[in-house]
Amino acid sequence: MASLGERLTAASETFLVDRLETIVRDARPFHPEGHYLYPADERGNHLQGYFLIEPVAANPDFVEWIAEDVVSWAEEKGIEFDVLFAPAHPAVKILAQEIADAAGRRVAYWEYLPSGRFGERLVEGRVAAGSKALVFNGVSHTGRCVGQRLPEFVERLGATSVAAAVFVKGSAPKVAETEQRLGDRFYSAVRAEVPVFAPEGCPLCARMGPPVPWTALLGREPA
Repeated sequence: MASLGERLTAASETFLVDRLETIVRDARPFHPEGHYLYPADERGNHLQGYFLIEPVAANPDFVEWIAEDVVSWAEEKGIEFDVLFAPAHPAVKILAQEIADAAGRRVAYWEYLPSGRFGERLVEGRVAAGSKALVFNGVSHTGRCVGQRLPEFVERLGATSVAAAVFVKGSAPKVAETEQRLGDRFYSAVRAEVPVFAPEGCPLCARMGPPVPWTALLGREPA
């Protein structure tokens, strides 16, 4: 895998490395040094580094490149799906819509809260009982969103989660578990080495103080 800079490596075999390097260089989405709280509430994890999807999704060229590679992966691996299922995070919706349009599939969105947590309901689109869903998120630092939560929501709606895709995957144990379980049915373009700690056992707190809510990187306070 090609290095994209500090703690970032290319994970997709087909995404052109020079395009990934352009995204990392121009969008400057990765904050490798820091102690961040995600989700931004008292139960959030502590992360050593954070990858923001917002500046990536703000560039139409980057969005097109990502959609192109996700669709190429799905076609190459023979992944058949009826609906792309994603959280209603504003930046993720930009990426998800582009992917769905490129693939000629429907898109549906699950409730997303400003802290970074998911809600409890479908807020847009339709997931038919018996349908097949590709779960998608922009970034999965912990692996829990595409490895557990989104598939659970899909199954709650009577559909089946057949594969997962993210632009960036982290390095937490749940990511490795999802990789092992799904194999080549788990897509990511970039791997970010981002250690994740539970609040009660975080080694960063002693030397760096309390974590900064990830929302501070967007210039806003946690909701």
